[in-house]
Parts: sequence; C-alpha cells; structure tokens
Amino acid sequence: MKSVIKKMLGSIGYKISKKSTILLLDDDPFLAIKDKLVGNNIIFFDIGANLGQTIQKMRNHFSNAKIYAFEPSINCFNYIREKFVDSNLSIHNSAVGLNSGNLEFNEYSWSALNSLLKRAYGTAKIVETYLVEVITIDEFCSKNKVPYINLLKTDTEGYELNVLKGASNLMKQNKIQFVYVEIFFNENYVGQSSFGDIYNFLLENRFELVRFYDILYTADGVASKTDVLFINKNFMN
Repeated sequence: MKSVIKKMLGSIGYKISKKSTILLLDDDPFLAIKDKLVGNNIIFFDIGANLGQTIQKMRNHFSNAKIYAFEPSINCFNYIREKFVDSNLSIHNSAVGLNSGNLEFNEYSWSALNSLLKRAYGTAKIVETYLVEVITIDEFCSKNKVPYINLLKTDTEGYELNVLKGASNLMKQNKIQFVYVEIFFNENYVGQSSFGDIYNFLLENRFELVRFYDILYTADGVASKTDVLFINKNFMN
C-alpha cells in the first residue's frame, strides 16, 4: 500500500519522506533549537529584520527572549517600530557588517531585496540609495554589555559573511550558540558572500552544520538560495 501511495503522489510531483525524531532537525528552526538553548536569559539577534517576519517567529516560540533587531531601511525600521511594542525588543536603524562606518544602502521596489549590494539580475528597481550607519556585532555587544547570543540570524541579501566576521571576537570566546544564515548558490547580488566562504569561516570558528531548509530554484532548475542552521557545541554563556 505504501509503495502505491508513493507512486501516486510521485506522479503528481510529491514525495513522501519520514519525519526525523531528532528535534534539532525539525522543519521549524525555532522549534529545532528549543531544547538546546542554554540558560534562562535567551538572547536573539535579528540582522536584516525587514518587516519583522523573524521577530514574530521568535516571539511565537520564545515570548520572554531578549531580541536585538537591526534594519537599515528607514521605511522598514519605522514599520517594525510601530508594529511591535515590546519591552524585550530593541530595534536599531543600522546595518551590520565587518567594520563600523557608513555605506550606501540600496532600497528596492520590493523591500525583501534591500541590500548594501546591487542585484545581479531581475526586474526589481532601486527606488532610492542613501548612506546608512554600519556597526559590528562585536562592538555593539561590548558597548551594550550583551554577554552572549543564543541565536544569530542574518538575512542581509549577500552581505552575510561580513556580518559574521564582525562577530569574530564573540565566536572566538564561544559566545554564540546558533547561527541561522541565508546563503546563495547562484549569483543574486554583485559581490555576494559564497556558501563556501561562509561554511569555511563558521567551521574555523567551531560551528557545525545542522541542516539546510527549503531550497529555492531558478526557472531552469538551478539551486538559488536557502537558509542554513549551524551550532557551536562549545557555547558558553
């Protein structure tokens, strides 16, 4: 019977797979990390908060977690500042990178594409370019006395490696437990971070690959992008 059902579903483009009993491999990354989080004071960083999609997911699973959110787009920043009224949420209108300073930021007709980099292809247009403040995670945590990060999520449209390198000091001290990062397989942005560079950097800093999530493909069947979860088993809060 199982083989018949598999064939029927396969004929219309569906595939059956067994669900893992290991919580860390759950399809929801915020549920996956739940029983691995160390300590009672959970701290999340949302780099590239956009319209607050990840903030909402964090809140759904961890209502008492302290969340630091960073969004360089003034339009998106104003939106999430009005949408979320939460004493445990700290929102900052800045980009995050390797060095502090100021860089040109590209605001696209679709806000999900906003980036410090420029698109390599596509029909979305830049509607505005302006200077934004860039900070590093290491400097921010030192200045604001943030002792550790349980989950560092970065979705910065090709700028991810710079974000991670700006947290090198925390990583050397094993003060970041999970990294949840968007990666590209094909060229979406000019000068974007490669998966190989991101993987090697995290590997050098004692992170292990947990899993890939849903992979998006181009129209001709080439892998385009996905989100990836990494864990540092040596984490110390």
